[in-house]
Amino acid sequence: IDEKKNPAWSVTPQFWIEKDIEKLSKVRNWTIAFRDIARATDSRTIISSIIPGCAAGNKLPLLLSKDMDDQHYPKYAPLLLANLNSFCLDFCARSKVQSTSVNWYLVEQLPLIAPPRFETKLGNGTVADFIRSEVLHLSYTAHDLQAFARDLGYEGEPFVWNPEDRRHRMARLDALFFQLYGLNRDDAAYVMDTFPIVKADDEKQFGRYRTKELILGYMNALAAGDIDSVLAI
Repeated sequence: IDEKKNPAWSVTPQFWIEKDIEKLSKVRNWTIAFRDIARATDSRTIISSIIPGCAAGNKLPLLLSKDMDDQHYPKYAPLLLANLNSFCLDFCARSKVQSTSVNWYLVEQLPLIAPPRFETKLGNGTVADFIRSEVLHLSYTAHDLQAFARDLGYEGEPFVWNPEDRRHRMARLDALFFQLYGLNRDDAAYVMDTFPIVKADDEKQFGRYRTKELILGYMNALAAGDIDSVLAI
């Protein structure tokens, strides 16, 4: 947790390559990547993240635009990332991934929310505005993702890694995606009960399934048009 709170800390690569090789010239300053490993002992099947511009191995596939100069990529990448990391999509993914590998042909089958849905009104802005703000806070916690923050129009310092704040932001995003997929609170409760490792971890730490409680609570808040309140759960 101390390393995560330090915005100057970053991982040390196991392997290194020359930075001026031709293939690296096509790498963006940041991109979305997902882990091509899905073990039964992992709490989630689809694990995706924003990573800084670097070389990546074949077990870390990148989700890029066909046009590397695409000006729309920064606009839609945070929406795609939030969608990939939602419990609702993960529930669907587990019915398709039958081994420990999340292959491309499986990723291409995942039921993503259509871009126009993100332009619907939410609070004083749109669903897309809300998601981008949450993804920015959750992702920009270290200086190596400064380019990502700048592309989203944020000029400030990285956000301090705060586990409790992150828990609420992720719960709000999951609550929103349950609604975008057309699921009600009963549906969401059923889906959340199919994540036994998440439940066990919560019960060990809090004595109850707090992630589920937060998501259901924020579903109520979003249904009432409240996107600012922080639940005292």
